[in-house]
Amino acid sequence: MKSRKLFVMVLTITSFSTLVTPPTFSDTLKNNPLTIYQVMQYVLDRYPSLKISEMEVAQATEQRQQVESSLGWILNSSAGISRELSGLGTPSDSLDVNGSVSRQLKSGATLSLSGGYRYEDSSLSYSPILPNPAHTTKLDLSYRLPLSQGEGNPQYLEGIVSSEAGYDLAKANQLLTRISLAEKVKDLFYASALTYARLLNAKEAVERSRKLEAYIYKNFNLGLSEEKDRLQSRAQLRSRLADLSAIQLTWQQQKTSLNRLMLENWEQELQPRLLTPDNKHYDINEIIHITKDYHPAVKISQANLDIAESQIISAKDTKKDNLDLVLSIGSRTSDGKNTAGSTISEKDLAGAIRLEYRHLFDDKGVNSKYKQAQLQKYIALQDIKKVNDDIRYTVAGLVAEINAAKLAVKTAYQKLQSESLKLKEAEQRYRRGRADIAQLIQFQNEYSLSELAYQNQKIDLNNRVIALEIFSGRFWISLNQGSSSYGVIK
Repeated sequence: MKSRKLFVMVLTITSFSTLVTPPTFSDTLKNNPLTIYQVMQYVLDRYPSLKISEMEVAQATEQRQQVESSLGWILNSSAGISRELSGLGTPSDSLDVNGSVSRQLKSGATLSLSGGYRYEDSSLSYSPILPNPAHTTKLDLSYRLPLSQGEGNPQYLEGIVSSEAGYDLAKANQLLTRISLAEKVKDLFYASALTYARLLNAKEAVERSRKLEAYIYKNFNLGLSEEKDRLQSRAQLRSRLADLSAIQLTWQQQKTSLNRLMLENWEQELQPRLLTPDNKHYDINEIIHITKDYHPAVKISQANLDIAESQIISAKDTKKDNLDLVLSIGSRTSDGKNTAGSTISEKDLAGAIRLEYRHLFDDKGVNSKYKQAQLQKYIALQDIKKVNDDIRYTVAGLVAEINAAKLAVKTAYQKLQSESLKLKEAEQRYRRGRADIAQLIQFQNEYSLSELAYQNQKIDLNNRVIALEIFSGRFWISLNQGSSSYGVIK
């Protein structure tokens, strides 16, 4: 009895776990038509090139750390022993230990602290009052202030600007990769949607041809239809079947391409779902403003301009002469024993103020660097103008195309309604013997063309709406929100 209850409990838990198991990706594709946003999300989750752009952005973030580290403290040290002949030709042993720490400030000045120790033992004493061996120490604090070249540390500022611009370029290139991928997905998705609409249209045409052939075959057996009617209906059906086979081949190819883009099994069934745009008014100026704030081409042009301007400042600084003011203060000690055995110890302060000047006579190189930076700035300014013009014309063109496409959808729908009424009227007249088979087949073909034209116009409208969303950046907002600002055709 207990074992039976245990079996029932296990069976219940197993059944419940089966019910709550989340659907797989394949089930989602098979059971639910996919919108462009869903397809794009699947691609973003799986496409490998996006991982590369993410690593490039992470790499660019390290550049600023490298520039900022140039203001860090630097330690220099040295130590050594030597045996040399003095000026009088007598041998002398010595030990030298030196060290310093220095850093450059954001202002361009350099602060350093240095010290040293020297031990010297000569085989011959030059004077009985001088210590031999002698111990000498020194300690100095110095401050170097550039008065001309290097004032304000333009090299550091250029490095910071370049690192930030490099990060902006990496982010912009990452967004360009996403945009390029989104456009690829868009083109393939709507090409597949058109083929899928053609496939449904062809299947409906085949079904109508089958019904017509069956109707004529029945009347032919009753003596109400002629042989030519039966042959025409059969030829119509075979023609429609041939069209359907060709479309099925195209659909299989595009379905495989779409599955490959999503890294799904090549034979996975799917169904594109169209969006139904609302009748909202597009404010062109507002869209242009939003696009300028978003588009990576603008960010790339601005980053290139920032780099060029910082290079101009750096090149101007390089053209200046070197003029540095150096201030230092320190202490000196010397001690030891003389030949008489007396201990000698001397201590004193040391200080200095000096000017250092350097002039470069051959300045062709620095002038060339300055001209290159100016040309780079002019190129960046022209590129910014070109990008802004492209944005204005592209946005205005897409909005005009969307408005025209909406009108085309409305017109195509009206024509489809007319063709539907015309076909129904022709079918009624044919049953009453007042129309021949050729006219009925003609009307069926015209209805199929009108139905396909209507679907084509809807797909074209969707394509242009999504093109505007991708170009203006609205596409990614809609993607993050999980839905579009537009509805979905049920």
